[in-house]
Amino acid sequence: MLKKYISIVRGAALVGVLMCGASLLAQTTASGVINGSLNNTNGIAIQFDSDPAGVTLGAAGTNAATANFGTVSAFGTLAAGVTRPSVTAVNFTVRTIFDVQVVSGGLNSLTYTLTANLAAAAPAGMSYKVDAITLTTALQTIQVNGAYGTDIPHNLDLVILTAAPGAGGPALNTPITTTINFTATAN
Repeated sequence: MLKKYISIVRGAALVGVLMCGASLLAQTTASGVINGSLNNTNGIAIQFDSDPAGVTLGAAGTNAATANFGTVSAFGTLAAGVTRPSVTAVNFTVRTIFDVQVVSGGLNSLTYTLTANLAAAAPAGMSYKVDAITLTTALQTIQVNGAYGTDIPHNLDLVILTAAPGAGGPALNTPITTTINFTATAN
C-alpha cells in the first residue's frame, strides 16, 4: 500500500510540475498598447554656420553665433577668414563670410525673408554691413525669397573710418562687441 501511495504522490507531483511549467511559460509574454498623439505645430528656425571662406563662428549651428575678426587695421596681416576688400583715405573695410540656414516645419511657405538690425547704435567711427546693406537699429531687408534648409552665404563687413579718435574715428586698441539681430519671416 505504501508503494501505491508513493506512486500516487509521485504522479501528482509530476502533474503539478508539468502544470507549473506550462503556467510559467504562459507568464513569459505580455502585450500592451501605447496610445500616442502628435501635436504638429508650424515653426521656423534660424541657425548660423561657419562658411569655409570665413572665420570659424563661435557656437556655429545655433541661433546665437559669434564672429571674431581678431585685430584689424588698414594694413597688415588679418586673421584667417577675414579679408580687406577696400582701403581708402577715408575708411577701410574688413569682411568675413558666414552662412545662414533657415528651416521650417508645417508651413505652406516655400521661401523666407531675412532682415537684420543692430541691437544698439554702432560705435563711433564704425558701421556694419550685411551684403552691402548698412545696418542701423531699424530693420533692414537682407534677402527675399531665401530657400529653406540650405546654407546661404552672406558677407559681414565692418567699415572703419581712418579719422583720429575724437575727430569721428573709432577708439584705438579697444575691443568692440556689437549685436546684430537677424529675423527670418516666412513668405
